[in-house]
Amino acid sequence: MALLLSVLPEPSRSVAARAGLSVEEAARRLEDMASRGLIYRLRDEDGGRRYSANQYVIGIWEYQVNDLQPDLVRDMEEYLPTLMADGPWKKTPQLRTVPVGESLPLRHEILAHERAEDMLRDQERFLVAPCICRRERRLMGQGCSKPEEACLIMGRAVEYYQQNGLGRIIDREEAVAILRKANEAGLVLQPSNARKIANICMCCGCCCGVLRTIKSHPRPAEFVSSPFRSFFRSETCSDCGTCLDRCPMGALARHDGDGIQLDPGRCIGCGLCVTTCPSGSLTLVRKPEAEQRDVPATLRQTYVQMARRRGKMKLAKLARAWFQAKFRA
Repeated sequence: MALLLSVLPEPSRSVAARAGLSVEEAARRLEDMASRGLIYRLRDEDGGRRYSANQYVIGIWEYQVNDLQPDLVRDMEEYLPTLMADGPWKKTPQLRTVPVGESLPLRHEILAHERAEDMLRDQERFLVAPCICRRERRLMGQGCSKPEEACLIMGRAVEYYQQNGLGRIIDREEAVAILRKANEAGLVLQPSNARKIANICMCCGCCCGVLRTIKSHPRPAEFVSSPFRSFFRSETCSDCGTCLDRCPMGALARHDGDGIQLDPGRCIGCGLCVTTCPSGSLTLVRKPEAEQRDVPATLRQTYVQMARRRGKMKLAKLARAWFQAKFRA
């Protein structure tokens, strides 16, 4: 049934026709799969339901946050390097990195989709869910003590998470407070890779599968969609070492005789080093335009781009056909 779905939501009757099933049987199976976090479900204004395939990450895996078992976690750890193969993730990251608010340079124009708090202003519904990465690492006796309740879900996705018991409803004020606590805890803000976001993950370098994987590469900056990077003034640095613990990528390191140095190829532009630098030696600067990635308007557009670049042309053609049919109607 999942193979008959696309990333574009559609009613059960459409899937039933392709599957050769009655509408009632298709609806029953689809609803069962949606309730187990295997596919995605949307409710229309008239009460009807539509279903779509979902990414494994961020998607199906996160929906299993209440059903983790050691064997499942071990399987995920084994699969992770394949999931984040160099080619597809570099071409179209599913997440992007935005700076913690206090680190942003006030003298530059900051776009709304680059500032986390601004992203919340256009949203009306909010839910906070547990971080599956920190929960799975703790299940295995590893991980850290950073906040577990730290994944913000917004918009239409809130209903799915609420119905599946994956989090709790909060208001905008609490959502903003959680963002600010992320800076205090040293968490990287990773919203969905779209101008209109559906979620913001708040990730640590020791537990997050994405950050742990790209950290193993010599130039993690090549894997992220981020408009900023850190700039370091060594002449004003007090060599206190605070930034060494804050950086999730090891972009800052102390070298014998040379003090602290910054490796720009490892910087993902999260801003965590900037907010706690007592001497003001670290700031964020905008990357040259040629190095900045385009951010799709919606998450659906991101998914279609990912499908194309992974060679799933059938999915991309189905998406185009869906849009054409919609506009003709």
